Amino acid sequence: MNRIKRRDRVLVVDDAANLRELLTLLLETEDDFEVVGTASDGVQAIEMATRLTPDIVLLDLAMPVLDGLKALPNLRRELPEAKIVIFSSFDQGQLVKQAMSMGADAYLEKGASVTSLVSMLRDLRGRPA
Repeated sequence: MNRIKRRDRVLVVDDAANLRELLTLLLETEDDFEVVGTASDGVQAIEMATRLTPDIVLLDLAMPVLDGLKALPNLRRELPEAKIVIFSSFDQGQLVKQAMSMGADAYLEKGASVTSLVSMLRDLRGRPA
């Protein structure tokens, strides 16, 4: 019997359209991830998370309308089982610590390698590298 491996459903949240597209392309090339949606601000992220129930949310902190830090409690409430990864341009020190204390599962700098991102997501979901 041929088993179909379930792909982790990912929501990419960032105000930079080019980065959303790049992350979508990157993750879609992996057999174990499926990007189910993208959002450009926290309001869109909450709406899409409620509707799409992703397994993983890649969340930028600095965004217009509603930033990632303000969206985080709502995302955590809507997606108690999901892994929320703060994916930010630079280590914002206290802001990252605050995000982690509010329910984020991990932090990764945007400058990190593609391999680091994919490995972290697999580790968080308990998948082999």
